[in-house]
Amino acid sequence: MKALDRGWVVCPKPRPSAAVQLFCFPNAGAGGSAYRGWADRCHPELEITWVLIPGRDGRMGKNPYTNIHELVPGLLDALQVSVDRNFVFYGHSLGAKIAFEAARELRRRGHAGPSHLFVGACHAPQLPWPYPAVHLLEDGQFIHEMQTRYGGIPIQVIKDAELRALLIPLLKEDVRLVETYHYRPEPPLDCAITAFGGSADNTVDRSAIEAWQHQTRNNFRFHIVPGDHFFVQSARDRLLATIAAELLLPSPGLAVHQ
Repeated sequence: MKALDRGWVVCPKPRPSAAVQLFCFPNAGAGGSAYRGWADRCHPELEITWVLIPGRDGRMGKNPYTNIHELVPGLLDALQVSVDRNFVFYGHSLGAKIAFEAARELRRRGHAGPSHLFVGACHAPQLPWPYPAVHLLEDGQFIHEMQTRYGGIPIQVIKDAELRALLIPLLKEDVRLVETYHYRPEPPLDCAITAFGGSADNTVDRSAIEAWQHQTRNNFRFHIVPGDHFFVQSARDRLLATIAAELLLPSPGLAVHQ
């Protein structure tokens, strides 16, 4: 495992000869390890790199950011020195908005952005957030609302007071990033965008994901994959195969590693 600049990014399985770096941005409540196993299953011309948000994985104890626009500059300082070839982004749910704003921040700085932006389980950024805010609720109400809306909080976290005390505040900080996000109009990106939706995801409807097409002046594609809001793991192989196909990587490598 290779730790890259400033603790923001980790490469679990370095592939210095791979053609493309794939930076993976996690959903709320997850660390970069949400993508555990991707490096073992992806196309050999992809190098997987996890983006680590403060408070996750090896960054426990770091002060969390209060909004996405505050977070992105520090992230970009690390990304700019970690990129050494063609690169692309995949962001899931909250991670999709962070990846999108990271791409726009690169453009503002006059740097080359990702050649492709992949997003999953996320409303297009220009759309208003459709749900009541919950990050300020007391823990019991917060857990109830999150389980009703998304599910996904492990039962052991709900039942174990110590785990709740450790993890629920971190999840609330991530949810605050979602709920306080303010879209700032800018021209569409030059890179292509591919968006994914879960076939059983009841929290993000198809039209909200298809609206990502307005954020690119390049090609846009939309794919439905099996799974609920957290298909990032359950549909991992489908996602990786589609990413490889969209990037036109050599066909012999489209089969995932065994």
